[in-house]
Amino acid sequence: MGKYKQITFDSVVRNPERYIGILECIKEFEGLVLNDANLLKIVSKLYLKGIVSSDKIVIEENTTIEDIQDLVIEVNQSKKAIGGFPAGFTSRFHHYTWLPKELGFVYAKYNEPFLFSEIGKMFAEEELAEQEAFSIQAMKYNSKSPFRKNNNDYNFFKFIITVLLKKSRISYEQFIIATFSKNGDVDEFIKIISENSFNSPDEAYEFLKTDGYYGYKVNKFDTVTKTYPDVLRRVLVLSGFISIKYTGKRMMELNKNKRAYINELLAVEFTLSENQKKNPKEYFNALNSKNEKFLNIAYRYRDEDKIDGNLYLNKLLEIIKENEISEEKIIKAINLIGSKNWRVIEEFKTIPDPLKLEFFISILIVLKYGKQYNIRPNYKADHLGKPYSHASGNKGDIEIFSKEIYWLLEVTLIRNRTQQLNHETTNVIRHLFSNEEFSDRLTKYLSLIAPVIHPDTKRFFDVSAVMEKSEEYKLNLKPYNLTEFIKITQQEENFKDMEVYTQNIFEKFRNKLTTK
Repeated sequence: MGKYKQITFDSVVRNPERYIGILECIKEFEGLVLNDANLLKIVSKLYLKGIVSSDKIVIEENTTIEDIQDLVIEVNQSKKAIGGFPAGFTSRFHHYTWLPKELGFVYAKYNEPFLFSEIGKMFAEEELAEQEAFSIQAMKYNSKSPFRKNNNDYNFFKFIITVLLKKSRISYEQFIIATFSKNGDVDEFIKIISENSFNSPDEAYEFLKTDGYYGYKVNKFDTVTKTYPDVLRRVLVLSGFISIKYTGKRMMELNKNKRAYINELLAVEFTLSENQKKNPKEYFNALNSKNEKFLNIAYRYRDEDKIDGNLYLNKLLEIIKENEISEEKIIKAINLIGSKNWRVIEEFKTIPDPLKLEFFISILIVLKYGKQYNIRPNYKADHLGKPYSHASGNKGDIEIFSKEIYWLLEVTLIRNRTQQLNHETTNVIRHLFSNEEFSDRLTKYLSLIAPVIHPDTKRFFDVSAVMEKSEEYKLNLKPYNLTEFIKITQQEENFKDMEVYTQNIFEKFRNKLTTK
């Protein structure tokens, strides 16, 4: 018999943004039976593509899945059996698909065919943005499911959204208490937080330890107050449901930009039968239903998300003023991304690092070029102007434009050579030419920005500069490591630098062609 437990998702993959890479990587195995042989191929590919890493597994240019399979078995020997998957590398697969299974993106059961739902497939193929995919499936989720042995039986996302519709905001400490609700009783929860003060995680923890409260026994402070609620918080933000605001302490409020969208999602009736809550295949089929209704809402609000450059520029200018961001401050913040002691601008602490880099690069560009050009980052931002999700797959990261020029910036924290080649080469070129809005700009610029630029990535862009040469427009491009880009931007020499780099590429190719 189950018992009531704190609501959570698996915390091995703490940042839900990583799931697009995971699902994209393993999409090709759809339809295969998840036996040991096929699971070994799948997990080995996760290592091969840099999604999972180990010091014992070295990936080189010509490394294949077969080359590393024995090492994959070895480094995963200590993994315990879980979720119906045996111990070892098969257990590793379960952890990397646990949340996608709970949200109905995939069906993955040991010794059964591996399946993608319609929303899962669209997400993996970048037809849906992260925010769209997660918000749709969150509306179908239920805490009581084949993947959780508990008696909690409600949709936590709908519960916390309804709380925020009644109360303008709650503190993170109050959110910790919310994760212990047995049945999603909104009025009961509001009564609890109205009658009790929770000024710190310690106070929330002590309250949860009191006799009789929800009938829980808690004994792991970090798990209760940090690990479990933090994963839920990340999913809520990525879904576009909430915004985080610092007012001396961390506060959670409804994302006002998405209020109408949220109300329409809530209006779609979706319930699960007792059989669907117990049977994995029935649960998957249920979460793969009513897609047309949810997608129609997502598509309609995708159009409403379209925003002109001036509005985004003004929002960034407000953020710069409110947080007293100088050029020196934002450069320091960029250089410390990924640091465990990141404390440069507290307001932006919880933004995932990949989005944080896009956001900070946008701020730097505004500080240097904000009076000369329209600047439009394409990430999805809340009503505070803070990013919570990447743009859909058919858009570039940051667009700078005027009547004469179009400059596309693609920003990534990817260091892995294979991932950089897979995700930051052909897609980047496609983004540059797929935007019909700027097809008439006679001068186009393209910058790839990453912590390191691998030689193969540089070679791709050099060849692209030659292949894309046109009589109709001028194309100038350059891949930059982060340090180099910051230096050039400080000098406001970006356009000249890309022009010189591109000209040197042509000179290099001419010399090779004319040399005997």
